[in-house]
Amino acid sequence: MDDYIRIGIEFFRVLILFAVLTAAFYLGMTWMDHYQQRVHRYDEPGSGAVKVSQFSDGHEGHYSWNGHDVSRLFEFLRDGE
Repeated sequence: MDDYIRIGIEFFRVLILFAVLTAAFYLGMTWMDHYQQRVHRYDEPGSGAVKVSQFSDGHEGHYSWNGHDVSRLFEFLRDGE
């Protein structure tokens, strides 16, 4: 009989711990969401013009890897987009 009571107490302890950690995770996610809403990612640039550049290695239709492409790949992976 004591084993069933001990198992029940352990079950409720784990259940309460799960509920507390879930609530903490939820509050953390809502805080991050609130923080991210204040960051305006797609604001217009400071000036009216945007610099556009095109990199070409002279091979139309053929894509080759160079240092710029690799750095762009790492930037892409770092930003998570």
